[in-house]
Amino acid sequence: MEDKAPKHRLKKPETGRYRLVRLIRSDLKLNIFGELFPVSPELQIEHVVATINVKEQKMKLFLDKIQVDEFSYKLRAENNYFLLIRTIL
Repeated sequence: MEDKAPKHRLKKPETGRYRLVRLIRSDLKLNIFGELFPVSPELQIEHVVATINVKEQKMKLFLDKIQVDEFSYKLRAENNYFLLIRTIL
């Protein structure tokens, strides 16, 4: 039986971690669901892993398993990305 994505909004998660792989391009911006975060020039043309810790409201950025940055990251209720994150993971 194949799982189907829910067609309604999910409740805002209060715990958990979500990992996303992103390519940092020449504009030196990390794009997380349309939100842009500036990153250092050393990350240009590199794949990074962004780990969002929902409970701590933080996002840590890793390159080759080494943490290279940390940002405040709050999940907003108006984002419909809870559905996207849940169906990806």
